[in-house]
Amino acid sequence: MPKALPVTHTEDFHQRAGAVLGAALERAAAAVAAGDFAQAATAAQQLAQYGEHVQTAVVRDALAAGADWWQLGEHLGLHPQAAYEQHRGAAEGLRPPALQRQQLAVVCTAGLLTEHDQDTEHGIDLDDLGDDHSLTQDPTVARIRAAAELLDEDAWIAVRLPGDYEGDDDLDDGTAIRRWRTVVAHPDELGWLREALQHLAGDDPDDEDDLEPL
Repeated sequence: MPKALPVTHTEDFHQRAGAVLGAALERAAAAVAAGDFAQAATAAQQLAQYGEHVQTAVVRDALAAGADWWQLGEHLGLHPQAAYEQHRGAAEGLRPPALQRQQLAVVCTAGLLTEHDQDTEHGIDLDDLGDDHSLTQDPTVARIRAAAELLDEDAWIAVRLPGDYEGDDDLDDGTAIRRWRTVVAHPDELGWLREALQHLAGDDPDDEDDLEPL
């Protein structure tokens, strides 16, 4: 007798909630037809809640199938670190992106312009890497920028290669507000970063004034 294939998380959810989802969609359609938009909105909210459960089930199945945070991020439209922070509880023993693909790891340091010196040892200014660089979508970058804007402060964020970085403990008091490890989404972005860091350190043999992405 053929061995039965294991039921996926997505199929299990479908079996348990498929009828409920169909009924909620029917209620929404009927309520709109009757002009009862309050009832339709209630049904829509229920569908949205179930939609989140569906996404979690799909993520769990993708992880079980061997997907990493880059693949999940691409599927979900998220930076790999953002995908990890949103779904790291989907299964046990999940490694963060910087440990999954250590060759794509970088270290970011953030400070306030009025309180912290942006020393070259922190790396290249993130703004110099361009608005389309994947690090602009890193969740910690987004949180720091949003907080700075809310407080009407100017914040800087610098990027460098990991080196011997071991965590926030290597950040001296008063040096900056935060240091963390994250990743770039694309390998070619590291080539750009290395070139920019060489230029910053004065090691660029061509001593170009303008750097072009690789």
